[in-house]
Amino acid sequence: MRIFDSRSQLFSKVSTFDGKLRVASPAPRLLWKNFNFCPHCRNHGRRDLVDRLTEWGPVISRSDGKTFHLVLGDRPLSYPAEKSSGNTGMMSAGFWYVHDPSGDSTEVVVVILRNPPRCGVPLLRHLETVSDRLAEKLSKPTPLASLYEFDGSRLYRAL
Repeated sequence: MRIFDSRSQLFSKVSTFDGKLRVASPAPRLLWKNFNFCPHCRNHGRRDLVDRLTEWGPVISRSDGKTFHLVLGDRPLSYPAEKSSGNTGMMSAGFWYVHDPSGDSTEVVVVILRNPPRCGVPLLRHLETVSDRLAEKLSKPTPLASLYEFDGSRLYRAL
């Protein structure tokens, strides 16, 4: 048995105290973050440069390299946008994503941010967390809803 084979057996099974071997849970999917060149598009033979509407800030993006990619479309905006509603303390953020085998259809999901940080690094970290939560949902076969809310810790479908 080669060393590689014995290592893969060692790490693919877990020995328990009762002496039985059980298969370990599968490793989590590799996730690419904040890329300028999309590994998902590259793997499907498409143009891989990530398009941005503005040069507002750093690219916030996620991909598993095979089944999806997700990109923050632009900076977050006050929500609702009408001045008559006053300052609600909320923002909305729009994300573009592709989540199909052909990769031909770009979809949009909007996330309402409840009481987010107003600007700077704290806001970027907040958006990073939202991106991670959306990527978790995209790693499953069920489609995304078009509207979610994020309360700072939990991402849930808006009614």
